[in-house]
Amino acid sequence: MEKARIQENPKNELETKKKKKGIEIEGYPIEGISIGGQETCIIFPSLKIAFDIGRCPQRAVSQDYLFISHGHLDHIGGLPMYVATRGLFKMQPPTIFIPSSIGKDVKSLFEVYRNLDGADLNHNLVVMDVGEEKELRKDLKVKAFKTYHRVPSQGYVIYSVKHKLKPEYVGLPGKKLKSLKESGVQITDTITSPEIAFTGDTMSDFITDPNNVDALKAFL
Repeated sequence: MEKARIQENPKNELETKKKKKGIEIEGYPIEGISIGGQETCIIFPSLKIAFDIGRCPQRAVSQDYLFISHGHLDHIGGLPMYVATRGLFKMQPPTIFIPSSIGKDVKSLFEVYRNLDGADLNHNLVVMDVGEEKELRKDLKVKAFKTYHRVPSQGYVIYSVKHKLKPEYVGLPGKKLKSLKESGVQITDTITSPEIAFTGDTMSDFITDPNNVDALKAFL
């Protein structure tokens, strides 16, 4: 993927639309930075999502969802600052997804920083196993998939979720559809589509893993 250095902004620019450096793929603006061994943070601002947190670039602070691939510091080092800065700006607590293999250590990390900083560091921590799915909102869900690194790691597939009216109900009046729905009839089909896949650091082995087919269907 082409790497795009993000533009760091002061606090007031988090609340206004500015020209930002980045690229766009399949309609998704993408920002971020990835320098091996130093820092990685990839941002999808239209979805309010960041993958890994590097040194916590300023643009990442305004993203509500954060996905951590593994415990190396160039991917997780900015985690306490990310949470603390959102608290400083009085933003809602972020939702952070992490591999189950580092769940205990991340919880301990926050306790250490609470003792050092004296701040609440409020956040929602979601521990995920490979293969597990979680709903982000009604139109988005995430699934963790296995990646191959020298430490336990995982990637994430973001799916769009759409509800399409079943063919047999197409053309019915709205009142009739409402009545059917209220009576418990399932009038729509749920269609999920893999939109974005983030691997983090991995060997190519993840490509041949049959459980990772959706990661290969996604555009990134």
